[in-house]
Amino acid sequence: MKEKFRLLIAEDELDLRMLLQRTLTREGFDVETAANGRDALRILKTNPDFDLLITDIKMPEKDGEQLMEEARALCPDLKVVLITGYAELQQHYQLMKKGAFDYVTKPFKIPDLLEVIDRATGVDG
Repeated sequence: MKEKFRLLIAEDELDLRMLLQRTLTREGFDVETAANGRDALRILKTNPDFDLLITDIKMPEKDGEQLMEEARALCPDLKVVLITGYAELQQHYQLMKKGAFDYVTKPFKIPDLLEVIDRATGVDG
């Protein structure tokens, strides 16, 4: 059941962050948000029992790649889905090799993101 899955969203764009929080909460997930990578890492340090981190790659203070590496050092089983507005396939490939579960490219459709989340959490759509 989805409500047992805890998601942390790190997104510097307020409107997108709030949209994702509302949508994913409505889908039954337990969702927390952070406005940047530094805040997301602080949340993970105090409460590491998240199942999935959804993070923008380009953020101020600590980008998604740094966040992913530090978060996975703290929580080795944490799955990471990257959000990017940049279609740099080589960078995405490198991040997948470093441990990202998957990525979505902005602009994305919510059903596409939900499909990735369902795969990451083992939920059957």
